Order: sequence, then C-alpha cells, then structure tokens
Amino acid sequence: MINDPEMLTGMVLNGAHGIYDVHTDNGVLRCTLRGKLKKSFVQSQATRSLAKTNSRFNKLLHQSKMKREAAEQAVPSRLSVGDYVKLRQLDAKTGMIEEILPRQSELSRRDTGSTDKKVMQQTLLANLDQAVLVFATTQPDPHFSMLDRYLAICESAEIHPLICLNKADLPHEPYVEQNAELYTRLGYEVIWSSVITGQGIETLRNLLKGHMTLFTGPSGVGKSSLVNAIEPGMALKTGLISSATGKGRHTTTSSQLYPLTGGGWLADSAGIRALAAWNIAPEDLASCFVEFRPYLGQCTYSDCTHVDEEGCAILQAVNDGAIDERRHKSYVRILLGEER
Repeated sequence: MINDPEMLTGMVLNGAHGIYDVHTDNGVLRCTLRGKLKKSFVQSQATRSLAKTNSRFNKLLHQSKMKREAAEQAVPSRLSVGDYVKLRQLDAKTGMIEEILPRQSELSRRDTGSTDKKVMQQTLLANLDQAVLVFATTQPDPHFSMLDRYLAICESAEIHPLICLNKADLPHEPYVEQNAELYTRLGYEVIWSSVITGQGIETLRNLLKGHMTLFTGPSGVGKSSLVNAIEPGMALKTGLISSATGKGRHTTTSSQLYPLTGGGWLADSAGIRALAAWNIAPEDLASCFVEFRPYLGQCTYSDCTHVDEEGCAILQAVNDGAIDERRHKSYVRILLGEER
C-alpha cells in the first residue's frame, strides 16, 4: 500500500473506457489509471477475450489463478464501482489513480459469452454491505425462485439483504402474501412499498442511511421510480412495462453510486436480471439457505447433496414441514444450474 501524505483516498462512483469519477474529501474528481494499472487492465481484457474462445485455456487459467489467490489476498486486478482507491490530485477536477485498495465484499456474475463459469467473473459492485431486492407484487408477477437465488448470492457474499415488494397498491395473488410470510419467518425483513401511496418509502429511506446499498431486482418492478421517491431529484429514468410481453425494459446502462442526503450510498446496476449463483461452490450452497443450516452435518452421508439421497436430514425436514418444499426446489434448481 502506498503511504504518501499527498495521496487522497476515494471511492469510485462510476466509470467507463478507463475514466472514473471518484468521490474524495476534495470533491468528485475525474480520474484515469496510472500507467502500470492501465497496462494490467488491458492485459486482463485480452485474457478475458482469449478465454471466451478457448476452453482449454480457461482450465489452465483457472489453475494458475488458484495458485495465486493466497498471495494476492483481496486486492482486485480490475477497478469496479464501489472500489476504494489511492489517487493523486492533478488539478481542481482531475486525478490519477495510483492504487486499488482491498475489497471487503463484492457482488459478481459471469460475463456474457463466457464459456467457463469458474473463471470469467465480472464484479458488478464492490464493498457493499446491504442489498435491497426489489420485486413487484404484480406487473410483472414475482418469481420467488429468482428471489431465492438472489438471497443465496447475498448470503454467500455476506451482504445483508432486504426484501422489497413494490407496487403494493395493486391487487395481487394470495401466493405473494404467503411467500412474504415465509421470508419473514426465515428472518428476512420484508418491506411493502408503493410510489403511488407512499407506503414503505420512509422505511426504506431510514434503512439506507449509513450503508452502501445495492438496489436491484428484475426489470420492470419499479426500481428507478422507488429510487426517485426515496431520494427526490435523483436523475434516474423511470422503467416501463411492455404491455405486449409483460417484461420490463432496462432503463439503466451501467453501475452507478449515488450519494444519499441522509448519509450512505445507493447503487443501481444494469444487467442484474442475468445474475446467477454460478460462483457459489456446490458444497457451500446449502449453507446459503438459512433454514438448512440447523440440519447441516446431520445427514447419513458426509457428501450428501440434499437432492434425493437416503438419510438426508434436510429432505426429512422438508417431509416434516420444517423446511418449505418450494424453497428446497429452488435450492435444487440452483445446484443443478437450472433456470428459474
């Protein structure tokens, strides 16, 4: 780590094409990467491009990566929104990033077009401590298997999740209330919200204070409208629902951090609909389902996958009604790599 009294510590708010807006005590500075970091970034891009077309290279790269992990600790090789950096201020508006600081946490997904799920990792946001998982009560109908996937990812990344059921003013099916009660029993906080009636807006505003929060969910559930209601004046476009398909259109194009007037930061990230639990090791997935944890280690066989084995304590709990059957089906889908 660079120890230079003239250096500033900042947080990356957004970035594209090697240019980053960084929040510092001296204001927001438009920054570029120092030569060595930029070269590393370009090499990383070339490696990613090659890996997408060469599956054998993917395996070799993964083996090499595993050998380096212990020495590299948590220092990222690529800069992402939410990263803390050391930079040198060049003038009133610009700076040069000299060092990327270790991450405390990150939320990642597999890159589009990647052929190796273990290698091609794209960090959506770094150093998060909280995620608001937004689903609509209707228009579009909520897919709770997708919510289970998001919750598993948050548990794996040690990011505190909040469940937000938006459009609470609209008539919805009874299964929405039933699943909300299930998540509450599991210990998750469920917030019902509506930008039309104002329900839940103040609750969300208070929960965001002092945190770096990912605001995410499927397209069309009203994330951007909620953000504008929580923080008036925040220039986010409002999402639309296609009446022909019932699916939402993406309205954000990249990750971005926004300062909250009450303190803390809010993130909105594009492409989150493609988020998958690919980076959760199969042997770790069961512990990402909170209701499974009391039964782990109690199966007859130590290598039990909790799918259909005899003597499985988790399957017995499902049969006994102690674990919800739908949640167990979500676990199996994720474990087997099936779509929702």
